[in-house]
Amino acid sequence: MKDPLSVVAICPRGLEVIVSNELTYLLSHIKPKIKKGGVFFIATAEEVCMLNLWARTPTRLLIVLARTQAKSARELYNCSFKIQWKNWFLPGRTIKVDVNGRGFPKDVSLRYASLIVKDAICDFFRNEYGVRPNIDTKNPDIRIWINFDNSLVTISIDSTGQPLYKRGWRKEGFIAPLKENLAASLIKLTEWDKKTAIIDPMCGSGTFIIEAAGIAAKLPANFILSKKRVFSYQLFADSSPFGNINTKKIYLNAERVWRSGIETSQTYPSLFGFDISQDIIDQAKKNAFMALPKPLAEKISWGVKSLHALTRPNFDKGMILTNPPYGKRMGKISSMDEFITIFSSILKKQFTGWSIWLLTNEKEIVSKIKLRASKKIALRNGDIECFWCKFDIFKGSKFRKESADDNTE
Repeated sequence: MKDPLSVVAICPRGLEVIVSNELTYLLSHIKPKIKKGGVFFIATAEEVCMLNLWARTPTRLLIVLARTQAKSARELYNCSFKIQWKNWFLPGRTIKVDVNGRGFPKDVSLRYASLIVKDAICDFFRNEYGVRPNIDTKNPDIRIWINFDNSLVTISIDSTGQPLYKRGWRKEGFIAPLKENLAASLIKLTEWDKKTAIIDPMCGSGTFIIEAAGIAAKLPANFILSKKRVFSYQLFADSSPFGNINTKKIYLNAERVWRSGIETSQTYPSLFGFDISQDIIDQAKKNAFMALPKPLAEKISWGVKSLHALTRPNFDKGMILTNPPYGKRMGKISSMDEFITIFSSILKKQFTGWSIWLLTNEKEIVSKIKLRASKKIALRNGDIECFWCKFDIFKGSKFRKESADDNTE
């Protein structure tokens, strides 16, 4: 392998196996090692460039520059200063240092660790060039990531930049309750066959439906024809392992596959997105046409529909995937209890033969829905602990009776 790099794919906790599976699908030769919140593997710079365009489930791809013991502030400074930063970027770039992990040295806090590494980088460039890079905490050119695992510190440089869940199709400034890479991971957890119909009855901006469409068509996750994305590795120095990469070739290949996705429209799964507001549905449609080739976007069925009016389309089998809304998005439904009552009744009456997947951070919802979850997968949505729960609706299903163990399922 030419110029092998140690890479870590950062991801939401609980989804490491899904990320590992996707990475080995895209790069069959790698041997990923799973750790909490990330997947480690060896790849070339060119492969990292490709993964940034294609991978759906990671949050970002970091290049590991050093892994060493740092039991004090001085040791942290020394190991940071020894890295040949000039081989990765020039002092004209702006930087930001992010720190996370556990088990910091006694004389180092999280904020202090960031300052120590920043000072080491700036001192390195001052010694080499007589100038130092500026700090930009909001939109830096270069992000440095420091992870502590007790006294073991890992220093990495970010190849991605804006996190991979920011695909580029969402309206600027819109804060989504469900990030795109999490939605893609949840879909993969269902073991969807890419043929079965999917409904999101509370689709919001269309995240589940759009991600499902991209997965079915095998599209590069972070490529949009009308909006070319810039990754951090494109701002690295020419002397870096990324300096001689033919990124044009990588983009052209992604474009070729994106355009060929048009051909899959004839065998495309049926996808349905509903919500209570015409404005919400209009925005979901716009998102779909931005994210997907036009023939694929046109295949998606969108509609304004309340939960009360939800009916099963003409398919014996299918899946409902949804992240229940709160507040205004609940429309005329006044409480979560009312939502559960209505939703449970609709599932029982309308969706025999279907599977229901529900994302929730409320254990009570799982117990009150009165259908036994056949799967309940713990994960994190940002800082929130959640459950991805599956309910199978069989012919003649009955709501289960309340019992003493309902809340410990």
